[in-house]
Formats: sequence, structure tokens, C-alpha cells
Amino acid sequence: MATAGNPSLQTPTTENAAKPPETASAPSVPEGATTADLTSSPEAAIPYTTFTKRQKRQLTGILILTMLASPLTATIYLPLLPLLAAKFNVSTQSINLTITIYVIFQAVSPLLFATASDSFGRRPIYLITYAIYTVASIGLAVNQHSYAALLILRALQSLGASAVLAIAFGVVADVCTPAERGSMLGPTQGAANLAWGFAWVFWALVIFGATVLLCVGFALPETARNVVGNGGLEATGWHKTWTSILLSQRRGKAIVRQVESGEKDVDYEGARSPRQTGTTARSMKDLLRLANPLAALRIIFWKDTALVLWMAASPYAVWYCVQASIPPIYQDIYGFDELQIGLSFLTGGFGTVLGGYLNGKLMDYNYKVTARQIGHTIDRVSGDNLDKFPIERARARGSWSLLLIYIGTLAGYGWSIHARAHESVPLILQFILAALCTAFQQTFNALLVDVFPASPSTAAASSNITRCLLSALGLATLQPLVNAMGRHWFFTMLAVLSGGGGLLANWVMNAYGMQWRLERIGKMKAKAGADGAVDL
Repeated sequence: MATAGNPSLQTPTTENAAKPPETASAPSVPEGATTADLTSSPEAAIPYTTFTKRQKRQLTGILILTMLASPLTATIYLPLLPLLAAKFNVSTQSINLTITIYVIFQAVSPLLFATASDSFGRRPIYLITYAIYTVASIGLAVNQHSYAALLILRALQSLGASAVLAIAFGVVADVCTPAERGSMLGPTQGAANLAWGFAWVFWALVIFGATVLLCVGFALPETARNVVGNGGLEATGWHKTWTSILLSQRRGKAIVRQVESGEKDVDYEGARSPRQTGTTARSMKDLLRLANPLAALRIIFWKDTALVLWMAASPYAVWYCVQASIPPIYQDIYGFDELQIGLSFLTGGFGTVLGGYLNGKLMDYNYKVTARQIGHTIDRVSGDNLDKFPIERARARGSWSLLLIYIGTLAGYGWSIHARAHESVPLILQFILAALCTAFQQTFNALLVDVFPASPSTAAASSNITRCLLSALGLATLQPLVNAMGRHWFFTMLAVLSGGGGLLANWVMNAYGMQWRLERIGKMKAKAGADGAVDL
């Protein structure tokens, strides 16, 4: 694994490694840079990425689709709980078990797939996970009677859907420097929450899964730095898009016809490129070591990352509890029917989209402001060396005010329901909570990627594990605590734990985060093997 300090050091090198990515030629001046940047940068010979602005827009569009899988599949299911309980003739507690199963596999999936994507590439893992997801969705759509099949297929659906978020963070880290990641992360937040009947919902997920699988297969280029470096190495095998494979086959047939007709000679000596001979930057032993699923678990126990994980995971768990509470709240208190309950999820969906977009802009702005405050010149060519940059302060900038708003909104949500306020009040508060929770997750997941540049998807997977464990705990205690305390005190308790804990974590992270990070990097380097790789 490359040294954590400088992302440019992760770029593999091979003979004749100047080939551009398969979908576009490499720019002579990296996107966002000037000629002056190239001449003044000490790393001018190794730009952080050769992906162009157009290619980044294409990647953003595909990532928006892929990242919908987990939130869409989780939240679209919640309004169906009463229908499923009646259809399969089981109790509410039994049908709630399907949610618990889903959350458990949300934690398991990134351990297996996200870590592997750092070693073997993003494309192969995306194709595998979306194939699993689509097949499981077909099974759910045709299953009409078996509760056991519902549990198994829901677990498989979660297994296929739940790693995509961590893999997407890896793609963003592959092609964007830390100063630019917010602009790409912002548009990739969102989910749809409207449904009428469970069979239609599952068939809709089949169509969604198959569509994304085709988009990934035909259009998503390989970005993993262990495979294509900064984009300058040619993808091979199933790392190549299906479009490029089809085009190369057509070109190959045309060349064969030219050779057979005598129009073209073949240079057999130069026919084999270094990539075709199998020359790679890492051995298979190295890749298997990097793909160790336990690497994500080790991240949880570092001092600096534990604070970041709390900031990223606890708002997600809170939002999961809010969503799980929506059907009984609007059915029992406001008398909503099934369609109205489904519509009540839309305010949260809108909040998620808007919060993610605006926070992406804010992240890049905060980075620039922090750089200006310390007199740092942002390296837009090779990316900043974060060993010398307070990335914790840059990412957490403005969190104090957002946390205070978050605490007031979450407590206010519980008390508005207790007071039976007009239904517009909790709906508006859901919108605000969704925007804030999305902002916290997005910001601090990006920080995890920043401080583990060699294994971004593995770092994002550690966040996924933490948030799923907290969500499972929240769901398990939701109804018993609501029964004992009432919804008003339950959500007030969540505000104190998540928001108050966030204030404490934010203070400690700003005071000691960079120091602890550098100590961690020093320990990791001290344990490095003879090849100089830094293990997690």
C-alpha cells in the first residue's frame, strides 16, 4: 500500500506507462491547472489524474445512479411494512426482522467488496455487486408466499446494494484531489421514496438494478489507482468498458481484413505491449494482502478515525430511526393512508438531494478558506500533501453551527409529534434533518478518504460498518424506548447523544486530530514491510 502522506506516490509505474485512459486522450495540462501550475509544481511530471472534465462529469452521472441503490432499497421498503406483514401473514416484529437483516448485511457487504475494489479495481466489483442486487430483486418480485425467502432475498439484496457507496467514494478519491472532492460528491446524494404496492416496488428495483448494471458495464471506466494509476495506464480484461471491447473487436476485424487483402503488414515484434506481457506495479500477493476485509475493521480503532467515524455514522443512525418511525407516526397520529405515508418520505428525499449538493460546494469552499488562512497554495496538479495540511480543520469548518441546528431540529421533531402539531411541521423538520444528516455523512466520509488515500473504499467501508452497527442498535431499541419514554424524550435523547457527542468529537478532532493522524502514519510506516508498503 502506498504511503498515506502523498496521493501521487500511489501511482503504479510500468514500462511505457504514458498511455491515456481508454475513453479519452490524456490532457497535456491537467483539468483545472495552468501552464504556470505545471512549471511551478515539484510533482509536475506526475499529475494526480489524467481524467478530463468531461470524463469526470460522466463519472458523476454514473455514480449518482450507483449510489442510489442502498438508500433507495432501504427507504422505499419502509412504507411497505404493513402490506408485507399482511401478505406473508406474519407479525410486525417478524417483518421488522427483515430490516434488521438488511442492516446487518449493510455492514458485511463493504467488508467484502469495498476493500477488494481498492486492490482489484472498481469496475469488476461494481459488476459483481449489481448482478447480485438485480437477481435478488427479481426473486423478491416473484416471491408471493415464503417469509423465509423474503429474509434470504432481502439479505442478498443488501449484500449487492450496500458496498456501492464506499466504492463510489473510492472513485471520487481516484480522480479528484482533496481540494475538489466536494464538487463531485455533492451531486451524488439522493434517493427516491415513493411506492404503492410491494410487487411493483420490487419490479421497479429490478429495472433500476439492470439499468445501472448496463450503465456500469458500457460506460464506467476503471479508476482504481492500483490498476490504472492516475489514469495514464491502459485498462485490460474486464477492467475495460464493454463499449471499448466492442470497438476493439471491430477494429481487430478490420485489421484482419486488411491483412488478408494485403493492404496491411503485421509487425509481430512490436505487437505485444508491456501491459500485455503482464507487467504490473503490484504482485498478486500484495493485492490479496490489501484486499483483506479486516482492514476496514482496523481503521475503526485508530484515535483520529474513531472521532471521524462518530461524526459520519451517528447522524446516519439517527436518520434511519426517523425514517423507521414515519409509518406509525403518520398512520396513528395523523391518520395517513398508505399512499400518503409513502409521500411523507419525499420531504426527506428532497432534503437529502439539496443537502448533498449544497454541502459539496461548501466542502470545496471550506478547503480554500483553510488553505488561505494558513498561507498554503493548493496544488491542483498533483494534489496536496496532507501530512502538512490540517485537513481535519478544513472539513470540520462550520460544523459547530450545523451541529447546534441539528440538535434543535431533532429535539423539535420529537416534541412537535408529541404536541400533535400540524403535519407540515414534522415534514419540514424531516427535510432539515435529512439535509443535515447528509451533510455530516458526506463531509466526514470524505475526511476518512482524505486520511487513507491509498485505500479510500476501505476507509469508507469502515464508516459503513460503524453506521450500520449504530443503526441496528437504534432500530432494536426504537420501539421499547418509545414505549417507555415517549417519542418526544426519545428524539431528545438522540439529539443529546448524537449532537452533543458530535460537539465533543468536533472539538477533540480540531485540537488533536492532525497530531494523532501523523502519529498513526508514523506507526504504519514503522510496521511497513521490506517493500515499503504501509499496511492499514
